[in-house]
Amino acid sequence: MSFDSFEPSSPEASSPESGSPEPTFPAQQSLVYGTACAVCGSKKIAFNYGVICCNSCKMFFSRAMKTPIAISCKRQWNCNFSGVEKCRYCRLHRCLLTGMRCFKSVDGPDTARIIVNLMIKDQERKNNLLNSKIPSNLTATEMFERKLTVFEPKAPGTEFDFYDWGVMNHLSCIAFATKFRFMMYLSPADVKVLFKYSHLMYMILVTAMRSYSAGLEVMCHPDGSDVFPKEVNGYNNEFLKGIKGNLIGRMRELRVTEEELLLLGAIILCNPAVTDMSQSGRILLAAHRDSYGQALLQNCNVHSYGPSRFPEILSLTSIIIKTQQDIHHFSSLYPIVHPQQVKKNLFTDILDFLRSEN
Repeated sequence: MSFDSFEPSSPEASSPESGSPEPTFPAQQSLVYGTACAVCGSKKIAFNYGVICCNSCKMFFSRAMKTPIAISCKRQWNCNFSGVEKCRYCRLHRCLLTGMRCFKSVDGPDTARIIVNLMIKDQERKNNLLNSKIPSNLTATEMFERKLTVFEPKAPGTEFDFYDWGVMNHLSCIAFATKFRFMMYLSPADVKVLFKYSHLMYMILVTAMRSYSAGLEVMCHPDGSDVFPKEVNGYNNEFLKGIKGNLIGRMRELRVTEEELLLLGAIILCNPAVTDMSQSGRILLAAHRDSYGQALLQNCNVHSYGPSRFPEILSLTSIIIKTQQDIHHFSSLYPIVHPQQVKKNLFTDILDFLRSEN
């Protein structure tokens, strides 16, 4: 499934130099598919998960896709796979590269269960945003390393300023994204490039969704304060008004539902058209994105919106992308025009991290 708002996914376009290095499998280069296991070369084969493979690799793939912990390569993704020495990470990604698929049950076998699963994750995100404080000694780099964030309760009466809300918004959205099962199968390099591309888009969506649900016309923080710091008051107000209101305006026109926005958010987070993403990472993300896309299409049909509703919801991504570009332009230009008004802190470090090319 391809979405007009995204570049089409093309795993073949990923080079070995981009993203995480793909594990090498010299023993497999001469395999003839159909005569041996596509993963390990064993002669005891059957058709499992869409490819010809042995029972051992079938069972491994089934267990790996249900693991509750992240899988990593201890050799820095530089393994030579063999039937004797099986690195779990490289073996799993070999399974993916040969075409093995079992994603239908990742977040629920049907649309209703997928939506309920997303609602549970999103409620946790909201609770973290509203009731937690910023962990001490946290750095921007650490926030995007797929580590488990331990949220601490916010003391009664605590008031956040713009920068506090900004950091907590980022942190709660990152914690939400890391709850998706596919995150456990991506390498650290793939996680980093995915966050750089998709995180701010997702955060823009949920910020607009919160204000839209509250009946507001512009994006604001949970306490009603501006999503821009007071230092920028008077700076190109029309430009800032567009950043804060264009997406909500389109949401109001379409009368979007919570379910549609949750599914759209999942699609944004699963976009495989990410520069420097590894080939196996693209395969993982494409499979999950298609699953959420199909759920969104089914949801549109079930509620009698008709097939035209599906592209209308996806069209919101073009406004999100434009909003993200405007935010990047603003955060790049404002410090140059008004360097004396810029406060260097964790929030600005996060923006610098997202804009950086490394």
